[in-house]
Amino acid sequence: MSHPLKEKFLRNATFKKLYEEQYRVLYTELLAGGAASGLLDDLVAAYKLNDKADTAKVDAEAKTLRTFLQTRAEALRSDKAITGS
Repeated sequence: MSHPLKEKFLRNATFKKLYEEQYRVLYTELLAGGAASGLLDDLVAAYKLNDKADTAKVDAEAKTLRTFLQTRAEALRSDKAITGS
């Protein structure tokens, strides 16, 4: 996603290198490593502890979010900021 301020900073080679290193770390930990999915699982489990929890609705919404996370991980896998090329 682009933003004028982000683009301004990315024109600086030192900042761009640091940005891309941290982007790879976040991708590896959150998406490729499954941390985001694990957090989603924890949130769903905690929500279901509520007496009036709409478990069908939360399961459906969680499924949508899991699909998004998987799609995003796959799309970023070949991104030049992730591959380093």
